[in-house]
Amino acid sequence: MRLPKFSSGKGFSLIEMLIVLTVLGILFALAAPNLFTLMQASTLSSEGNLVRNKLTQAQQLALSKNTDVEVRFFKMADPSAAELEEEFRGFQFFLFNEEGDLLPASKFFRIKPPVVISENFSTLLNPGSNSDSEGKEYGFLSPSEGTAEIPVGDTLEPVDYVSFRFRPDGSTDLPGRTSKDDTWYLSLLQGTNTSDGLPANHYIVQVDSYNGKIGVFRP
Repeated sequence: MRLPKFSSGKGFSLIEMLIVLTVLGILFALAAPNLFTLMQASTLSSEGNLVRNKLTQAQQLALSKNTDVEVRFFKMADPSAAELEEEFRGFQFFLFNEEGDLLPASKFFRIKPPVVISENFSTLLNPGSNSDSEGKEYGFLSPSEGTAEIPVGDTLEPVDYVSFRFRPDGSTDLPGRTSKDDTWYLSLLQGTNTSDGLPANHYIVQVDSYNGKIGVFRP
């Protein structure tokens, strides 16, 4: 009885396996930064789209319910994501009930880390940015500021917010602006706030004060 013969040339030697693994490691090291950048860009786009879509939804709710809808942007830390610095990381909208009380009209939306809404580059988050605007004498007082409780873990904690309202006709209570920054907008960025200028990768959501139209700008 003859035993089958095995050819030693059909398998990989240890040295060949090490060479293949080394090459794969080099390729992965070269590709990893680009892959990480693409993942970050995807997160920024998805969170920017979330803000845009929910603002559109808030405007439609004001039209359908024939009442003011207030949109609040909350400045908060996010310990669950190891984000301890306070940034604008969440938002929610509210409407008046028949008794005239302002109640939540949506769930609390958390912006996925590391994306934040930049306070430094968002006119809509600066209550003082309407100081040179027209129409304040007619009640166009937004953006306004306040404090409210939001869910943090299993508890409710008071945090600061900035807000504006959509009116029953779909417009806003934001005044017209006469300065060079003549639009109301939110700038979404990766990571913490910076005062050195907008990074190359950002997502801007614009709000037209007159008709409430939501626009988007991407570099």
